Amino acid sequence: MNAFRSNNSETTPFTHLWAGSDFPIKLKNNTYLLLSPSYEQWHIESANNQTNYPTVQSLSLPIGLILPLEQSKWSLSFIPIVRWNGEKLFSKNTFQYGGVAFTTFAKKKNQKFRLGIYANKEFFGWFVIPLLGTDWRIDDTNYIFGLLPGRLTYEHKWNTKLYSGATFRAPMNSYRLSNDKYIRLDDNQISVYLDYYPAKHLCITLEPGFGAFRKIRTGIANYSGYTSEIDWGDGPFIKLSAAYRIRL
Repeated sequence: MNAFRSNNSETTPFTHLWAGSDFPIKLKNNTYLLLSPSYEQWHIESANNQTNYPTVQSLSLPIGLILPLEQSKWSLSFIPIVRWNGEKLFSKNTFQYGGVAFTTFAKKKNQKFRLGIYANKEFFGWFVIPLLGTDWRIDDTNYIFGLLPGRLTYEHKWNTKLYSGATFRAPMNSYRLSNDKYIRLDDNQISVYLDYYPAKHLCITLEPGFGAFRKIRTGIANYSGYTSEIDWGDGPFIKLSAAYRIRL
């Protein structure tokens, strides 16, 4: 993903690289083990040449377990997460841990609602936030899914090769720097997208959007408060991605 330069931004443009996958493993009826490793990298340029930030990266290893509750419409999901966030992976003090837990209520077969909590030991302290989401196939061509405040997506199916929709994301992470400080990145992204399937399971996505209320904060690890806080600069971005996807 690339963000464009803005006259009101101190730190745009930036480049965000992400690679990951989801591997669901069926253990028994409606019980799944979910492996979701991912890697990401942020490179933020200084628009005013006064503040420079190093390139930071992350390796995340979530391992989820989805458990149905017998004889009911409810299920439980637990996803412990370990990650390494910093200038260099696996270097000193880059380890983080946390997890997600949520319950799912299936009002109908294609209409599910979720409520849960996310917690992670960031370099500025514990970050805890409630979650609210859905997995709702409205009809054969319209679909809403996601878990807020992390992500919510609307999808419309035009045909077997073409899908489009809109997405909201709110990424937030902290990364350990080599000088024992940390950087916290906050973004709120609203975008539209077009999915094209040139082959049955190969998906190419074009996604233009806009980022708002962006913040960059820096601080000293394990101490409360920030040593600096600036507006990242609202502005447009464009994302191009490819995925091997098995649609259920």
